[in-house]
Amino acid sequence: MSEYLLEILLEEMPVSDMENISSNFEKNIDESLQKLRIDHGKIEIFLTPRRFGFLIHDLSESQKDTVILKKGPSEKIAFENGKPSRALEGFLKSNNADLSEIEISEENGGRYVFLRRTEKGKLTKELIPHLMPDLLKNFQFSRPMRWANGDFSYTRPVHSIISMIDGEVIPFEFMGKHASNKTRTHRYLNNEITIDAAQNYEEVMRNGMVILKVEEREKMVRDGIKNSGLDVIKDDDLVHEISFIAEYPQPVIGKFKEEFLILPDPVLKTVLRHHQRTFITRRGNKVSNEFLAFQDGPASREKNVRSGYEKVINARLEDAKFYQMEDLKFPLEYFNSKLQEMTFQKNLGTIMDKVLRVKSLSVEIAKMIGLDGEIKLVERAAILSKSDLGTNMVYEFPELQGIMGSIYARDEDPRVALAIKEQYDPDGLEGDLPSDTIGGIIGIADRMDTICANFSIGEIPSGSKDPYALRKKVFAVLRILIGFEWDVDLKSIISISEKLLGRKVPYDSIESFFKGRLDLLLRENGISQDVSKAVMSLWNKPFRSMLSAKAIEKSRSTEGFEDFIIAYTRVHNISKNHNSFEYHVELFDEEEKKLFSFYMQEKEKVEDALLHLNYSEAFDHLRSLKPYIDEYFENVFVMSPREDLRLNRLGFLKNLDDLFLNFGELSLLLKTVNDR
Repeated sequence: MSEYLLEILLEEMPVSDMENISSNFEKNIDESLQKLRIDHGKIEIFLTPRRFGFLIHDLSESQKDTVILKKGPSEKIAFENGKPSRALEGFLKSNNADLSEIEISEENGGRYVFLRRTEKGKLTKELIPHLMPDLLKNFQFSRPMRWANGDFSYTRPVHSIISMIDGEVIPFEFMGKHASNKTRTHRYLNNEITIDAAQNYEEVMRNGMVILKVEEREKMVRDGIKNSGLDVIKDDDLVHEISFIAEYPQPVIGKFKEEFLILPDPVLKTVLRHHQRTFITRRGNKVSNEFLAFQDGPASREKNVRSGYEKVINARLEDAKFYQMEDLKFPLEYFNSKLQEMTFQKNLGTIMDKVLRVKSLSVEIAKMIGLDGEIKLVERAAILSKSDLGTNMVYEFPELQGIMGSIYARDEDPRVALAIKEQYDPDGLEGDLPSDTIGGIIGIADRMDTICANFSIGEIPSGSKDPYALRKKVFAVLRILIGFEWDVDLKSIISISEKLLGRKVPYDSIESFFKGRLDLLLRENGISQDVSKAVMSLWNKPFRSMLSAKAIEKSRSTEGFEDFIIAYTRVHNISKNHNSFEYHVELFDEEEKKLFSFYMQEKEKVEDALLHLNYSEAFDHLRSLKPYIDEYFENVFVMSPREDLRLNRLGFLKNLDDLFLNFGELSLLLKTVNDR
């Protein structure tokens, strides 16, 4: 058994491409080796900003042998009077075989000649030169770079390749580079080194200040935090990011001027965390002017690195202080004048136009959920919702959108200030819901305006293309409506948005778009695929769709559910193409009156339960109709030759079906029932 080493050395990769490589790399290698029938042991993946690759342990020296069966003529044609025919002789000659290598086997009811041969596996080192280029080129990168007159395209330009089994170089070419046993150390040392054996690679690289495994670099970062003596605010995302962007992370402690501590914490965190990738520290419950950074390289550089960090951070904070002082000369609403000059999107007017639409839509949503007494607060929050886009601070630090508006709204009602910040929560499927209803209302109105506006001009996401993050916006709308338990009809919101935009919105496209996101959200909440599909007809009332799905899931585990679905489906199938709800009780016979009487009794109970959003209770009432439906179909011939009776019965069943449709298209569950 041998060890195989692959390393691709290139320019620094973005974190997104590194994560792309790490997500499926091991699986792809394993599947490729399985297809080639090459046995192997553990696969160790390594990944740094400048290199990636793997070490395969216990790699078989060759493929497994394989048995090949080749079909020839039928037995009747292959033999004449017990002797090989010309057809069989031709088959043997073309395959360089003799009579001893064939066998007779049955296939598709007939008997045929088969040539059985054992094909000896090729040497692994002969297969790798063909395997590796295919494996490496299959990665999908967000923004691949081109070089060498555009001849090559990859995440970043490739500098060198190591390909070795034990101490032997296994040559192949990729992105214009030929595999060898040479690579380079950490960029700070920048020495070319030769790997004498695959087994020694990790130790040699460690001596060259390259820690190959992300997990080990992450531990180095956490140890650096732990041993810093500082009260570092926990930030797992930053730990992860630094472990991806440094080959040899080493801690650096620095300070910024205390005068900048007067800046709001979000401003300090944006400058330190987002712009400089430094950890924020505390003293007591307040942010400290000390920070913890990480350099990539030896500790001997710490003094210069600290000085560089401090210089940049102090300069950025000086700018932030100036921007805040300038902004505070005016009330928040003053900055709306600047929104008149900012384009929302081409053909969709200015940001101020959008704000006015959001205000109108927010008021309508507030009325829908019964918050008529808070209309003034909703209007005020909406009119100030984008004001901070006109401030100096947000212009320089876009990450602070909403946050600065909330801070600058110091003279407003606290709920208005909170709504300005929370209108951006949640971020699709990530993050918490707003803590207050006003933020939720503004958030829905803002997102629905953006969704409808983009659809109206043909900016509809397709594939991976979603430049305005409309998928996230739909997820956020659904989560807010379901999380706040708001019984709101999205069709009404879309209709109002359409009028406010003064543009036709492609309703079918928006419906399909929302259904796709709602299906994913329901399944994230434990709803099975078939139930999600059944309640999708309620897509426009997301909270009701969730309630119905949960009621069905609860009921389907109880005895008799399958028979109930079968009974209902008979009602649905026979009445679905009938277009009238009209019927007359005086035309019913005694058997029809039994179901009608119970239907009227349970209909009142179902509708009352639905009015109070008690879907579980309503569904139980619905299920009680099952024996009466069965008895009805046993004793009543719906498709009577008498037209008046036939139409009357179909009209009644149409009403019965309509009661069931409050829960979705339950007939779609029939296939699942039959498959069990």
